Amino acid sequence: MTPPTRRSILTAGGLALATVPLGGLTATQAAARPRPAAAASLDVISDVQGDLADLGRALDNLASLGRSDALVIAGDLVAQGTVQQYEDLYGTLADHSHPERVLAALGNHEQYNADPFDAQVKRFLQYTGMPEVYSRTTAAGLPLLFIGTTAPAKNGTSPPFVTLGASQLSWLDGALTELKDQPHVLVFSHHVLPGTVSGTTGADAARFYDQDFVDETDLLTILGRHPNVVFFSGHTHWDLNRDDWAAKKVVEGGDPAGFTVINTGFIQTMFGPDGNGGEESLSGAESQGLRVLVGADGQLTVESRDFRRNKLIRSLAL
Repeated sequence: MTPPTRRSILTAGGLALATVPLGGLTATQAAARPRPAAAASLDVISDVQGDLADLGRALDNLASLGRSDALVIAGDLVAQGTVQQYEDLYGTLADHSHPERVLAALGNHEQYNADPFDAQVKRFLQYTGMPEVYSRTTAAGLPLLFIGTTAPAKNGTSPPFVTLGASQLSWLDGALTELKDQPHVLVFSHHVLPGTVSGTTGADAARFYDQDFVDETDLLTILGRHPNVVFFSGHTHWDLNRDDWAAKKVVEGGDPAGFTVINTGFIQTMFGPDGNGGEESLSGAESQGLRVLVGADGQLTVESRDFRRNKLIRSLAL
């Protein structure tokens, strides 16, 4: 693990937060060391948004590394959440080798249609096979928690997008407390936490990414108590080559060790800073994602991958 190069302090909802980018080993550094022997693995992608050609390429890249226990799509599976788009997505999955288990988090693009929110969620659950918007399962020997909104976005296609609600927050708090002795608990959200990974922190952050969650203070308070949490988020489409693709987040009043946050990358279009507190499209040709390796000793290693070039970007041992 490379030493942190910068530290940023910010306030979100009254909480003082410290963020330390983790960086990890570059591909060159990782190549100089033996690749960790994995007892199991997970593939993690996000933000497909109708880019089925790049999805197929990503699936082929990941399959070339060996079959994983599950594929997690961390939200924005489709562009507007229509029946035809779900049919096309799962048709592409059927045409390419991938893990038998496909798990998913609810994103904002699943709601970009005129149907009632309940209908949008029902369609997402029917196609993905997920039991609810928030749920718990196990894959690759790891506990996995999925969270998502239980109410429609307040401003349509503008943030905030996610209302977790008291029931979900209580469930999350209880699940993490129950799992406190596990080495790692993987939490999947499409939406990104404020002041954590690329696009949300640093001098070039896009300021609107600090607004995804209505109840962010409660969420951060819960997560901050559990240093074994590894929180995966998509939504930003920012480059996994950046040092801040992964970070350690410390919440005031929480565990001083903090918890880990990982950017899941993107299938559709890379974005980056525009120099004015926003973002801009950088390339429609790029697509990136993750492979999570679980060692026989329980060691967790997260590899970020470049699907366009079928190569490792960075490797982070947790």
